[in-house]
Amino acid sequence: MMAGFGGGDLKNSTGAPPQNTNSPGDGQNCTHCMGGTATAVNGWITSDVPASGYVPGSTYTITVTVPGAGKKGFEVSPQDISGNLIGTLTAGSGNKLVGTNKYVTHSTAVSTNPAVWTFHWTAPAGGAGSVTFYGSMAITQTVTKTTTLTIAQTTAGIPALTAADWICYPNPAHDRLFIKINEKQEEPLKFELFSLTGSLMQEPLTTTLPAGEKILEIPLTQPAGIYILRLTGENSTQLKKLLIQ
Repeated sequence: MMAGFGGGDLKNSTGAPPQNTNSPGDGQNCTHCMGGTATAVNGWITSDVPASGYVPGSTYTITVTVPGAGKKGFEVSPQDISGNLIGTLTAGSGNKLVGTNKYVTHSTAVSTNPAVWTFHWTAPAGGAGSVTFYGSMAITQTVTKTTTLTIAQTTAGIPALTAADWICYPNPAHDRLFIKINEKQEEPLKFELFSLTGSLMQEPLTTTLPAGEKILEIPLTQPAGIYILRLTGENSTQLKKLLIQ
């Protein structure tokens, strides 16, 4: 999660403009407004996500802590390597959303030492694997800091299936996907395809299969990108990444 500011105590004392998080997708930070050189720091973004990782669809508190003397501000965004927002942001006290809710930034620059802001992040329902929050912080016009926080997705309660239990192919896929599944007993199953931001990309496929090996065919009309395929049974949920070319 990153930010951009400059001018006066802070050029943008009521919030940083979008796309200044120092993420690979944004490619710039608050020095874009203020000049100078950014310094990387650790531990300035924290969360209440447990050590076991986030649970898809759950909401967590993210905290930004900026020490130092002078007016301070920040900008943060959880993104994938291409700059797409992962999950959903909800602003808290003293901060707001900008850039079509892709970024959270200060709503008023503050002088307390340290300055502390909290906001909420809801993980994508389909899961996205590890998620990185990119952040940039400004302390007056002369000091810029950049930092990241990477949060893993929990594997608790999501038992991994063996290749014989569930295979999706081809992967990468193009216009159709085949799912080979070996059911140990008859049970209802639901297949869902999500974007990395947690949006459902097509109508779920719900079916009940008898025990044994079956092959299902799913047509694909989504644009090229990385998706999450979720299989939900009576007692478990499994996720697989799918690349559509």
